[in-house]
Amino acid sequence: MRRILISAAAAIGLLVAGGEPWPLASAARAPGVSADDSSLDALLAEDCADGVALEIAQAASRLPQEAGVASDEWPPHALGGVIPPVRSVSDLFPTFDGIALDTENDRVIFSDENRHSLLVYGRTAGGASNDPTEPVQWVFGPKTRLGYIAGVEVDPKRREFYTVNNDSGDLMTVFSYDDHGNVQPRRALTLPHQSWDVSLAPGRDEIVITVQQSNALSFYKRGATGTSAPIRTIRGLATQLEDPHGTYFDEAHNEIITANHGNWTQIRPYTPYDPIVTDVGEYKSGAFHPSAITFHAADANGDVPPLRTIEGDVTGLNWPMGIDVDLIHDEIAVANYGDSSVRIFRRGDRGSVQPVRVLRGALTQIVGPVSVAIDTKHDEMWVANYGDHTAVVFPRTASGNVRPKRTIRNAPKDTPTCGFTNASAAAYDSKRDEILVPN
Repeated sequence: MRRILISAAAAIGLLVAGGEPWPLASAARAPGVSADDSSLDALLAEDCADGVALEIAQAASRLPQEAGVASDEWPPHALGGVIPPVRSVSDLFPTFDGIALDTENDRVIFSDENRHSLLVYGRTAGGASNDPTEPVQWVFGPKTRLGYIAGVEVDPKRREFYTVNNDSGDLMTVFSYDDHGNVQPRRALTLPHQSWDVSLAPGRDEIVITVQQSNALSFYKRGATGTSAPIRTIRGLATQLEDPHGTYFDEAHNEIITANHGNWTQIRPYTPYDPIVTDVGEYKSGAFHPSAITFHAADANGDVPPLRTIEGDVTGLNWPMGIDVDLIHDEIAVANYGDSSVRIFRRGDRGSVQPVRVLRGALTQIVGPVSVAIDTKHDEMWVANYGDHTAVVFPRTASGNVRPKRTIRNAPKDTPTCGFTNASAAAYDSKRDEILVPN
């Protein structure tokens, strides 16, 4: 029997989604390729906003087949060349991930790790419709250098937004409010592998980045580019940073507030350029700790303990992701992915304390929340759902199992999500006739 060599991604199933593809999906189709064209060129062009990648793939399909890896002779009895998958499992629509709110210019910016794009909406967008909400601006395409993007930040004064490539790309890219479509970033900064969130301190002209791989907070000048090294780093066992995700640079109180999943391990560098993991020292075995929110001095450097932590069973913290701080009402909101809730704590809390409010339940439509943003100017709170194609808006003081004020959709209502979070392998269970996809 001849073996067919295909990628793991090409080997796995078919997504059936109701309705027409979301505008970003159709916008990426190459010129002259119709929606029902199933040719190789059409399949290859589906995710190319310009013709560069298509031309490369077409050239590869014309490689000589007499010898080498593009040959039927190597590996023996294998079918080589560029071939389309029989079927695929994929989500044709964006997923909301990071969120940043600009109340000065009435914009809300989302990162989309599925279609590798940035989506910008008017602050009052959304409602009760079952149809997708059209963005006023989007950044999408190979020139953007956007990949598996997570945290996003906004600079209203300079009319810029930042986003971090998490498990691939190792970049922070910066775009302008005037950028739209397949455009190059205004600048880019190489980051340590598995950087997740970014927070801006305008007064200090600094940014702070969370780094999952090395359990660290790295600080850079706001305008840093290329391979600029961090100006300081908080990292080490004493810091209690354990798989850090969302972070907030609180200039008013000179603190960095960070949400931690709780798992800790020491990982060697992934890439030749990794400015904060160059000396890992003696290996230490990994450990699991409770999820926590840590508070560090904003000017701290090195292996320094937190000023205080919010941690313990009473908190209900479970895979806390993005966070935001309400400096007017002295509260912290946390997107609690593990139980699909948003938990609000007092900024000065410490230890195992109950949240002052919790948003959770079927009526809230909160499903796998990844980020949250507080709007004190209009007394609202935004939640970005990763487990559903929505972002939902509540009154700032909402609590319990309550309905949102309005909803932004990036796909028709009830469109399923694959639940993929950076799928990197696949296995076939012949007994159950199932495909297993670790994330």
